[in-house]
Amino acid sequence: MSPRQNGRAGPLVELSFSLAWGPNPPQEFTLVGTEARIRIGRKADCDLPIDVSSVSGEHCELFLKKKNRDPILCVRDLSRNLTGIRNPTVASPHKPWRELQNDEVETLQHRSELQVPARTKSKLGTDTRTTIKVLFLLPDAYCPWRKVGRWDYEEKLGEGGLAVVYRARDMENSQRLVAVKVSKFARLPAASQQNRHIYALHREARWSMERLHNEADTRYQHAGGVLFARYLEDHTGFNPHAPQGDFDALRRRFEDSSFSWAEHRFDNPPLAERPYVVLEFIEGKLLQHLVESGPPLDRKEKTTVIRQCAKALVYMERFGVIHRDFRGCNIFLQGRSSKCQVKVIDLGFMISADASHARNPNPAVRCAWQGDPERKVRFDWAPPEVRTKGAPNFAVPAFSFDVFSLRSRGGPDSTRC
Repeated sequence: MSPRQNGRAGPLVELSFSLAWGPNPPQEFTLVGTEARIRIGRKADCDLPIDVSSVSGEHCELFLKKKNRDPILCVRDLSRNLTGIRNPTVASPHKPWRELQNDEVETLQHRSELQVPARTKSKLGTDTRTTIKVLFLLPDAYCPWRKVGRWDYEEKLGEGGLAVVYRARDMENSQRLVAVKVSKFARLPAASQQNRHIYALHREARWSMERLHNEADTRYQHAGGVLFARYLEDHTGFNPHAPQGDFDALRRRFEDSSFSWAEHRFDNPPLAERPYVVLEFIEGKLLQHLVESGPPLDRKEKTTVIRQCAKALVYMERFGVIHRDFRGCNIFLQGRSSKCQVKVIDLGFMISADASHARNPNPAVRCAWQGDPERKVRFDWAPPEVRTKGAPNFAVPAFSFDVFSLRSRGGPDSTRC
């Protein structure tokens, strides 16, 4: 079932997923709207019937809640013998089960597990509980039952307003670990204002592949490239729209001040139904997490972090680009001690530092830095001159934007580390 969308509105609250139990291949379900339910229980008319005496007639139900524009899959217990739930991770694959009491609700993630029922009293001493695995329908996901698909999604690593990042194994390449960044905008119409988000995902991948990590570029330096997360693949569908594969020509076309995202149709060829990009998997912790939760950085580590962040800004200047989101939640730290390594991530706001972009109204270039007083969004890593109504995207010299972020409370300054 496809989301009912138009060129302006975002997707309806809709989510497709599979439920797998026992040796059977997963069964696919789709929920549309917050009133729809997937019922699990002993009754024959349940969406997923389980003919076991210890299972209640309607044991539990799955439904959607809405968080901002995002659908959140939830489970509610309706039973006598309770419903077990656990969200295993790679680090803790055998987490203990938690029992949901009657009418209690819990949020489900990719690979969450349900135990129906949580409690059982079998006279034969056998375990009659059924374990059900929840699998989100992610792009080109590997199915162990059918042995098809490429990416074995293991767990969610992080989430932003526009995409979700998963740890995955590449089943076609020696099961190497990668990070797959999946857009929240799927199956969009050919003409839609929201297609700009797919373009931004494509652009961030190409900044890495065509510029920061492109060894054929005379500006490339290994010491600079290693400071940024390396993007490996682009599956957004934008590549064919670049004239002769020219990244500069593509940006000139889609970042033109008069370009209309709401009117332009991506028909020939269409964009990807489930856009995503693939990048290297980074084993480390976000700098923001270390600042807030510790263990705190010592003086040598702080010095190393600040020096590497400054070098990252210098390296971006070689390519004439500005990050515009240079802050602790977009900087990983690998290892500890003076040999720790910074990795800058999320190039979604990165644009050319060309002066013509300073007042460019194209929504693929423009960012709204005014904040939301009700949600207490402050954007304190952005310079003050861009945080007023009608402000420029950046002030000349453009690189001062990221310099301000490095020195501000939003950036990785040594006083907060």
